[in-house]
Amino acid sequence: MYDTYYNFARMPFENTPDPRFFYASEQHREALAAIEYTIRMRKGIVLVTGDIGSGKTTVGRTMLQRCGADATIVQLVHGHRTGIELIHHVLRSLEIETSQSDDHARLLEKLEAYLKNQADVNRPVVLFIDEAQTLSTEALEELRLISNFDTNTTKMLQLVLVGQPELREQIASPKLSALRQRIVMAKRLRPLCIQDTAGYIAHRLKAASKDTKHVAVSFSGEAIAAMYDASKGIPRLINVICDNCLLLGFVKEQRRITPVMVQQVLDDMVPSFGAEVPMQNSERKLSLAG
Repeated sequence: MYDTYYNFARMPFENTPDPRFFYASEQHREALAAIEYTIRMRKGIVLVTGDIGSGKTTVGRTMLQRCGADATIVQLVHGHRTGIELIHHVLRSLEIETSQSDDHARLLEKLEAYLKNQADVNRPVVLFIDEAQTLSTEALEELRLISNFDTNTTKMLQLVLVGQPELREQIASPKLSALRQRIVMAKRLRPLCIQDTAGYIAHRLKAASKDTKHVAVSFSGEAIAAMYDASKGIPRLINVICDNCLLLGFVKEQRRITPVMVQQVLDDMVPSFGAEVPMQNSERKLSLAG
């Protein structure tokens, strides 16, 4: 619909972890660098946490794009209750043959043999675990066990744990102290500040445009301030509001999104979403007006 009107090559505010829309705020750059460093230097385990919609998965998918050609990456996207379930999933993903008679020890032997072979050809093997807070304590402990596979000089398996804030609480448990000691880097993603919110919106509009030098739509500083107050800087909510604002602009045939339009969008959403959204903020107007 509005993609043609605004001369977009793709929709700019879809809530999908598309690396083309990765916004390199300072904290997101740091998280991505921590993951890449852990993988390329064979350090072991890296932890990235953040609230729902904070951009964790997009960071992870960007890592997959950058490192995928040089590493074997296994993605786990749902929780496991037992260690044996997790090991079976990993082995299936790596296309390692197993039999029904294989016990836990035999499965670990097969995984270790595979990892040694990959180490011999200098190819990192990475487990990328999204929504890791859904893993049980037993499954997390299993990750610790397989993270112990190493040669005399390097870790043979790299683990990327991505999850919501409660994952940190899980790992802080005394039962998982051994796993905690093996985490070499940890990053926490927080909501965007208002300046990064403005940069995030501009970045996505440009990344989606057919002509990146002449973006056909813009948001006023006051509109961004109103949107920031409603979204609290959470990228997923910013996407929802912006998408609706662009649709409204298309209907009204306007290429400049105003605070009045933002408020109309918020009023049409879930009541609590747009409640008590201040329409004026002199400090933000000074820094974002335009």
